[in-house]
Amino acid sequence: MRNKLLLVTFGLILTVFTGLGTWGLAATPTQPKPEVLTRISFYKADLVAVLQQLAGECGYNVIVTPEVQGTVTVQFQQVTFEEVLQYLMQSQGLVYEKKGRNILIGKVGQLQSDQKSIGYFRIYFAEPQKIADILKKVIPTAEIVADERTRMVVVQGSKSLIEQVGGVVQSLDRKMEQITIEVKVVEVSVSALRQLGVNWEIGDASLDWGVTSSGADLILKMIKDGYTWNMIIRNLMSDGNARLVTAPSVSTVDGKPASILIGDKVPLETKDADGNISVTYQEVGVKLNFTPWVQQTDDIRLDLMTQVNSLGEKVGNNYTIKAREVSSRIQAKIGETLFIGGLISHEERNTLSKVPVLADIPLLGKLFRNTEKAKEETELIVTITPRWTHSIQIKNNNNLTNPEVKQTGK
Repeated sequence: MRNKLLLVTFGLILTVFTGLGTWGLAATPTQPKPEVLTRISFYKADLVAVLQQLAGECGYNVIVTPEVQGTVTVQFQQVTFEEVLQYLMQSQGLVYEKKGRNILIGKVGQLQSDQKSIGYFRIYFAEPQKIADILKKVIPTAEIVADERTRMVVVQGSKSLIEQVGGVVQSLDRKMEQITIEVKVVEVSVSALRQLGVNWEIGDASLDWGVTSSGADLILKMIKDGYTWNMIIRNLMSDGNARLVTAPSVSTVDGKPASILIGDKVPLETKDADGNISVTYQEVGVKLNFTPWVQQTDDIRLDLMTQVNSLGEKVGNNYTIKAREVSSRIQAKIGETLFIGGLISHEERNTLSKVPVLADIPLLGKLFRNTEKAKEETELIVTITPRWTHSIQIKNNNNLTNPEVKQTGK
């Protein structure tokens, strides 16, 4: 009997402890706070109360500065607390700083992360003032100054704003592709070129080999039929029917113009009302203006303007200037040669043939002399070949995620 009583007592004690253990586990929350709020609806409710209620439902702690006041009317469905918080901050002109499950909310300039700082950005490739002008347009709230002497852009604003500026600088401050334009100017005899086409049996109904076709047209047709430019020019030069006038090169970067002048500068005098004479110089010859635009792979677009100025009739102490100008837009590849022709000149040459001694007899000498007039037609062929310019790569050392920042307070 005594043993049975002990067993019953031990069973009751075990039951009590088991129940207490079960109760203790049940008291500990096992379900996480909801991150998605099913439905939110407030009408002219106190802003601080709304923030505290929503934060509490989602397991966040909210600290609000005394300056945060006002009422709010909102209605959301299926949104996270983070989304609601961002909407409320934007609508009320507030800022917040989040550290773990703790959120500090205040007015602009009150939080540490919102304090004004100064960021310095070194500009390596672009023009600092142009970078600053773009930044002022895309981020108008920032205070931005460009220093051309040190090639720096200085930004004053919050740390988040300075980081935003850094992203824009990283996109804009990039090294531009550099291109070298190789130009060769060759003077060829058009009649010799036409004869060469006939000898090589180049046939094309669209070309008038004897009269009107320009040298560039003939050369392009020869190249189309399998002859190279080097073969054509070598053949003409060997017979003295072509000569290399000049072969300049000019380098520029993507989107920047460059020019080459093949000719001279002629002085022109002008006189004012008081009789004072001033001298200006007029470019005479062929001037080529280039603007290359790099596209994908080795493709480029070349904006080309050709200006041809020549001396005309003499008027007083000066000459009139004959000007011709052609602009074109060409799609080309790096290493591909382009041809420009049509710069044709005509000269008349008098060739005198005579019988020695007899041709010098007065009166009768003209019977032993013969003068022949010959017309010489030449054309300037301009070839343009764009090539990549290989240069030293400079590393951009801007640490844009953490630029050099100086804290300045509010």
